[in-house]
Order: sequence, then C-alpha cells, then structure tokens
Amino acid sequence: MKINSHNSFVEIHGTTNVNSFNCSYNASLPAEEFEVQLSKNGESIEIEHEALFLKVLSFKCPNSQMTEDLHDLLEYEDYPFIIFQLQKITNNKIAHVMIEMAGEKQSYKVNLHNSLHNNQLVTSATMELCITDFGLVAPEKFFGMVKVNENIEVEFGINMNILDN
Repeated sequence: MKINSHNSFVEIHGTTNVNSFNCSYNASLPAEEFEVQLSKNGESIEIEHEALFLKVLSFKCPNSQMTEDLHDLLEYEDYPFIIFQLQKITNNKIAHVMIEMAGEKQSYKVNLHNSLHNNQLVTSATMELCITDFGLVAPEKFFGMVKVNENIEVEFGINMNILDN
C-alpha cells in the first residue's frame, strides 16, 4: 500500500475554557510504500507494518503562538515525532492503535470507518485522548485565566493506494 498524501490528513482538536482550536499536520504524510502483513487471528486481523512518524513541528495551529505552545507542550526538542502504530483490527472495525507522544506510549481502541474505491482504501477515525496519559500538563495562559482542557481529539483520514504485486 502507498499513502496518497494529497488526500490524507491528521488534525488535533482541543478546547480551552474560552474557545476551541484545531491544529493540522501541515506536511505531506509519507508517501512511501508500506509493507503490510496481514494475518487472521480468530475475530481479528493482526497487522505488521512500519509505524507512521509525524513531525511535531509540522503541526500548525490558527496562530503562531498556539503553534509554539503546542510544540512546547509536546516537548518537540526531546521528542520530535508523534508515532502511530496500528496493531490489529477486529471484525467489528475496532482498531488497536499504539501512540507515542513525549516519550510515553499508550494503547487505544478506535472505531474505524473504511471504504474501498477504485483500488484505494480510505480509513478515517476520531480518537479521544487525555494528554495527562502521556505525562503532559495542560497549559494555562494569562495567569491562569485561559486553561487548556486535557482532553483532545485526534482526527485522521488516510487514503492508501493498493498496489498490485
């Protein structure tokens, strides 16, 4: 499979006590071919493939201060990547995903929405995460008057071209 980087996206959605914000991955997702090994194991499909490494500095928010705050929150100098690893998919379209941020790994289950069109697999989902699960502290601004909620959503849509062997 090969990621169609023009039609794929990753976004982080968050809120504060005064508004909401969206930060988008502003670089192309890697378009190299992924070797994916699938094996059926009872009611699930085990998946072996490369992890998806997203550069923290490629996430951009609506304004430069928010972008800088996000990069600092994710400790980009020590941990320059957010890493996604899809581990398995069950028959009821539940994906088991490992995410690594700021050096901490967490496993999640997420409902996938899949479709197949013209030799292209389209997978999308929205995941709810708590940044404290990764040892991160929600920032406060303006002497505590603006507080970022520790719960965020990560939304992604990945379009992959299925390659013939």
